[in-house]
Amino acid sequence: MQDLTIALGEQTLNCRTAGIIVKDNHILLHKNKKDSFWTLIGGRIQLGEDSAQAVEREFEEELGITVKAERLLWMVENFFTYRFRQFHEFSFIYLIQDTEDKLTGTAEVVSSQEADFQYEWIPIEKMKELTVKPAFLQERLLQLPTVPEHLIYKESEAQEASLC
Repeated sequence: MQDLTIALGEQTLNCRTAGIIVKDNHILLHKNKKDSFWTLIGGRIQLGEDSAQAVEREFEEELGITVKAERLLWMVENFFTYRFRQFHEFSFIYLIQDTEDKLTGTAEVVSSQEADFQYEWIPIEKMKELTVKPAFLQERLLQLPTVPEHLIYKESEAQEASLC
């Protein structure tokens, strides 16, 4: 399968999906060990795959667990720079259910030392103390929406517009 990512000159168009698992007032986040920020677990959507299937596949690939995309929380048009490259990203963020309840307790680190990514359960009340990308998540993760929201987030302008 081919990722829905297209390099267009100096910019990249990207279609991404991500998921949020909440357990005992903690959210499971991950970060590339080369980066200084945390983000939601997920990845690129592949050609012919819908965003819910993609997030379920990403959790299986990254953590070896079966999950269910319970409901869509946000559709995000995200504009940012990463490693000196500009991105225009369409992102679908889901509330995720660990269908087999295989994730370890929230006091434990989920990832191994050898992995490129570090996975940790972060207490929701500590979210504002972390660097999380996209940055709107620091506030939005404190109270998840009851209906899907469409967000436009421009990192360079550090502003966000909500649309219905």
